[in-house]
Amino acid sequence: MTSPLPSEPAPAQPGSFIFLRKFLRHGTQVASVAPSSRRLALALCHYVTPDRPQTILELGAGTGAVTAVVAERMHPHSRLLAVEMDPDFAAVLRRRCPRAQVIEADAATTLAHLQAVQVEQVDLVISGLPVPSLPRAVNEQVFRCVQQVAGARIFSQLTVMPWIYLSLYRRLFHQVTFTPVWWNIPCGGVYHCRSLRPDFDRHLPGK
Repeated sequence: MTSPLPSEPAPAQPGSFIFLRKFLRHGTQVASVAPSSRRLALALCHYVTPDRPQTILELGAGTGAVTAVVAERMHPHSRLLAVEMDPDFAAVLRRRCPRAQVIEADAATTLAHLQAVQVEQVDLVISGLPVPSLPRAVNEQVFRCVQQVAGARIFSQLTVMPWIYLSLYRRLFHQVTFTPVWWNIPCGGVYHCRSLRPDFDRHLPGK
């Protein structure tokens, strides 16, 4: 009896090697050592619906692992704005996700870019930003943008450190639930948050 042939390894995600190189060079400025797995992307996209048009804002879109799933799941008339400051990531993102409107910019300047394209309100914010590692000034600008354009709507935040920052997001938002995703590498999860607290700025991380 012949031995079964080994299965072929799964192909690397688009941008995987760029992601690793950036992580090794910039460390915590990049949220993870690799793009999000499909399981983690699906968890982040829990509130993306094909049933009605939405305006969706993705912060820290990277090479599009999550963006691609958003584009698959969203209504044909939904609008997806993906913010990514790294030019190499943004180039991969544009090729991979033609349905996304890619904004190549620092997340701290998101509000100005939304105003430039006449977006005053979004239905959902999906964040791949490494919030605990960002400078406080950047976090202030990001969350003031979320406050202005998202109001009490859902803010879904990626993490690769399950439960560690639950208390942080509970200080920032009125409602927070956590969904673990064990099969991501590294294991991770999603904080689904709603409605920033009036004093959120007192609890923002960073120096």
